[in-house]
Amino acid sequence: MSAFDKVIGYEKEKEELCQLCDMAKNPEKYAALGVKLPRGILLHGVPGVGKTLMASALIEEMGEDRNRYVLRKDKSNEEFVESISKTFQDAKAHAPSVIFLDDVDKFASDSDSRNPEELIAVQSGIDEVKGADVFVVATANEIRELPRSLRRAGRFDRILEICPPNRREAVEIVRHYLSDKKVAADVTAESVARLMDGNSCAALESVLNEAGIYAGYENKPEIRREHIVRAVLRDVFEAEESVNEMSSAAKEEVAFHEAGHAVAALAFDAESVGLISVRPSRSDARGVTQIFKSENYFGSYDRMRERVIALLAGKAAVELKYGRLDVGAGSDIDRASAIVQRFITDYAASGFALFHPDNHFSLTSELHDDKIVTERSAMLTRCYEEAKEVLRKNWVFVEKVAAALVERDTLVFEEIAELRQAITA
Repeated sequence: MSAFDKVIGYEKEKEELCQLCDMAKNPEKYAALGVKLPRGILLHGVPGVGKTLMASALIEEMGEDRNRYVLRKDKSNEEFVESISKTFQDAKAHAPSVIFLDDVDKFASDSDSRNPEELIAVQSGIDEVKGADVFVVATANEIRELPRSLRRAGRFDRILEICPPNRREAVEIVRHYLSDKKVAADVTAESVARLMDGNSCAALESVLNEAGIYAGYENKPEIRREHIVRAVLRDVFEAEESVNEMSSAAKEEVAFHEAGHAVAALAFDAESVGLISVRPSRSDARGVTQIFKSENYFGSYDRMRERVIALLAGKAAVELKYGRLDVGAGSDIDRASAIVQRFITDYAASGFALFHPDNHFSLTSELHDDKIVTERSAMLTRCYEEAKEVLRKNWVFVEKVAAALVERDTLVFEEIAELRQAITA
């Protein structure tokens, strides 16, 4: 059994890691071709996607004869700097070896909050083991925190992004986690994957365990869908257990807001919404609408623009229903504005004059700043008007979803689909 069997899904990523393992175990084969093992690999991605699990599998598969060293920020600054230097020295002295830098962005970064000596020690250590049979594996949550000097070839020859699982992979992962759980007939890998879309394996494991606790406490013989929905709302969205303290008028307004998000998203993609709830979040969100990102989301201007429209549609629904300003849409506007900013500065959607080739955008003049603000405002306004138009065309559906939310608090994909089918029937 391969150590990579512990990692469910991520076939392309595992294939790349298997290449490195083969090179580490069979250096003669590659030496005959005039190539050698890369000096290191950096795995990066959002927390919980399985970077550490993959790194551990890689290290295990490289072979027992390769000495292993682990560096995590678990000491005071001065002690840790000494520990970094000693680890690289020991790894070189006892080669072949592998060094694992876990969450390297927590120490080897150029952030003002980090100790610069730690970054210097890591870079010096990597340079010191050059020519020795020492392989460096690192994980990072935010690659932009790492200086280019650390990310360049010669230090990390390979950089691999670990993304949250797509819909197909998510079903496979969920099926694996459900295999040792006693669940009701309405709990399928597909239904749970819809609820967990875009979330990490760590979050999934936590949700299923929490759902099992709910079922056990209620003396149920199996985990039901209601238990999983409850756990998702609590663990993923930090939603309150109930809406008992909310007035009926306030609940209705939140219901229309969330219905606006959902109906606009569904107008573009009939399978894009997995869950809607009027339960308030501890993060100050008044409700929850889970909108899936399509697999080509980041490669498509149209999909990202549709996301902006769906984000603004909550505010639009309240305005259309009540004829007043929605004061609970601040976070939606922030997120929509961030996407539009990328259109302007990263993708040249408004022409090359406002384009900046580096994601770390810095304004060069007040005039430049004003032009970006003006263009962003105009683009958001156009998207907002389109959101209102989409909702007008689907207003019966908006009202149906809002009424169901007032009655039930929470709707899942299957229930949303039933409401839509009832309208079109």
